[in-house]
Amino acid sequence: MELLTRLLGGAERVKIMRFFLHHEDAVISLHEVSEKTKSKSALARKELTALSAIGFIEKKRTRTVTSSGTGKKAVSKVKEIVGFKLNTDFPHNQALKDLLFDFQLLDKRELANRFKIVGRVKLFIVSGVFIGSEKSRVDVLIVGEAIKRPKAEKLFEGLSAELGRDVVYSIMDVEEYEYRYKMYDRFVRDIVDQPHEAVIDKLSQKLSV
Repeated sequence: MELLTRLLGGAERVKIMRFFLHHEDAVISLHEVSEKTKSKSALARKELTALSAIGFIEKKRTRTVTSSGTGKKAVSKVKEIVGFKLNTDFPHNQALKDLLFDFQLLDKRELANRFKIVGRVKLFIVSGVFIGSEKSRVDVLIVGEAIKRPKAEKLFEGLSAELGRDVVYSIMDVEEYEYRYKMYDRFVRDIVDQPHEAVIDKLSQKLSV
């Protein structure tokens, strides 16, 4: 991620470019860009202005429907807003997709380190988008003790925003993982028997005994 931010002008721009490339047919409001990419509104506005100036995105008018009240008192309002859409004629879209969605470039050790605050991580496996595999059941598997799930889920929300796409993940405690591993559980075995990278692994030696 650090290399890309240097090449493309910062982490916010990388996130927003990924978001538009992943939703190329959508007209997206400033509010939605800010919300989905976890960017502050002022920063999102600045990057949208810069990306519009180079022709990567273009302004489009769209309509949104908001509802208030319930039952017979429900009222719907149609509001026209100015949003932004990927310019599909921008000449470098494919090259940018190849670069920005090659998640194998990410520092996987740094990625694992982010999640050490959620508990005692005993196994951190990356697969799926992080190794260029489309057959993987998950992108990340975390196994540990005293895992704080809400905190982990929050980190995954941020990671999804950073990558411009949903990250598929699974979290298990050690007891559940060991039981499912020994019982040849299909889900667990599909993860460990298919291509993956164990960035943190404090369990395999124990399970092989």
